[in-house]
Formats: sequence, C-alpha cells, structure tokens
Amino acid sequence: MSRKIKTMNVGDVIKVTQEIGDTLSNQYYALKDLKVAQGALSAYKTAISAAKTQLIYKKLTGKPGEIKFLED
Repeated sequence: MSRKIKTMNVGDVIKVTQEIGDTLSNQYYALKDLKVAQGALSAYKTAISAAKTQLIYKKLTGKPGEIKFLED
C-alpha cells in the first residue's frame, strides 16, 4: 500500500523524518543491516536539524508557544 506524504511546515518534516527513523531502526534490529542503521541515523539527524530550526524561529518570533518534539 502506497502512502502519500505531504509536508506543510517544519513540524510535519519532523514527524515524517522521525517516523522514517523509527521504521528503519526497527528494520535494523530485525536484520542487523548497518546500511539500514545508517539510514535511521540520517533520518533522526534530519528531524533534530528541523527541531533546531524551529528553536531558532521560536527565539526570533516567540512562536510556537511549545515545541512538541522537545516534550516528553
């Protein structure tokens, strides 16, 4: 089944890349394939970079009020 993904903002990018990282991480633990682990780490790195961008924007504008990626 094909899933169509559309990102509208940095929050969407964080969600999608975090989900990709989770999926690849699960695959790594099942297959022990280091290329899959590398892909997972790359996806997580992208999610963290997007969150950094969101933090900079928040510091400059005061918006958004809270950043879900950084909440427990």
